[in-house]
Amino acid sequence: MTNPGMPGGLGGFDMMGMLKQAQEQAAKMQEKVQGELANKTVEGSTGGGLVSVTLSGALEVRQVKIDPSLLDPNEKDMLEDLIAAATNVAIKKAKALEGEAQQGQLGNMLGLLGGGGGGMPDLGSLLGGLGGGI
Repeated sequence: MTNPGMPGGLGGFDMMGMLKQAQEQAAKMQEKVQGELANKTVEGSTGGGLVSVTLSGALEVRQVKIDPSLLDPNEKDMLEDLIAAATNVAIKKAKALEGEAQQGQLGNMLGLLGGGGGGMPDLGSLLGGLGGGI
């Protein structure tokens, strides 16, 4: 039930405004994370370092290195397998990097929502025990 004369009802509490602000912050956070990831790289290697693939955090292949010993036409199938495997290793590392960056940004946002002032625990510490730690 809303209180007439009070914007948003409940003593001036504007829930829709807060939701809109949270959505804007989430969009900014995602944009910042993507920008940071584009500038970071990870490397996946296989075959004891015979093949390595470097990816950006945005999952773009930046470099492929192949040991000259694999450039034998008789080793074509093995080379193809090693390139695929090295690319998959690099993709897993890039996804882990993205998860870490998002988790860091989420922690920053949760810290802004609380802070533990006035005897109230901050939202980040309340949620910290859920879902494997934030």
